[in-house]
Amino acid sequence: MTAPNETTLALQVVSDVICPWCFIGKRALDKALEILSARGAKIEIEWLPYQLNPDLPAEGMDRKVFRSARFGSWANAQAMDARAVEIGGKVGADFQYERQTRTSNTLAAHALSRLARVEGGSALQARVMEALFVAYFTNGEDVGDPAVLARIAESEGMAADAVSRSWALRDEVLELEDKAKASGLNGVPSYLIDGELLFSGSQSVEGYVQALTAASRVL
Repeated sequence: MTAPNETTLALQVVSDVICPWCFIGKRALDKALEILSARGAKIEIEWLPYQLNPDLPAEGMDRKVFRSARFGSWANAQAMDARAVEIGGKVGADFQYERQTRTSNTLAAHALSRLARVEGGSALQARVMEALFVAYFTNGEDVGDPAVLARIAESEGMAADAVSRSWALRDEVLELEDKAKASGLNGVPSYLIDGELLFSGSQSVEGYVQALTAASRVL
């Protein structure tokens, strides 16, 4: 039973696992949740899918080639990376871009995240999302690779053959993504309550605390 002084807030976070600002946002949000929990707030998070690059081939692409084309030059892409490294370091988001060789297609990763939600609720999904962010940004792994996903699933305690079983949820992933885009959402991370946009963009720790405290008060 929830204590009288607790507030329960169901927060939906729309993100992509290869979005650096989603990783930064998660790190800041994690710190904010610790503060809010100490104040008696109870917040449950559901991670919703969004593909920044839905047209990437299943095997992904060479990162330098893809980002040079996407951002006009490799120098521009590196400048963006440097900004993420700088901001991420302040909240504990460890970017090791020198380890990355590919930009991953993330459909399979999102399907694994949905399966984690189905089989283990918000806690398991949170662990899997954390592992996906770390695998891509810190370890430089291809999170579109079934072998990488299988290792993540096993490490987080998912039942056997999670990757192959998650295939059945790919249509759901695409439907959730289409629903988000149809609502007008065109960037991540974005934060929703009951499907309604609360705010978009990663925030400072205090920014998350203030926004979620205000949202909790109107429940």
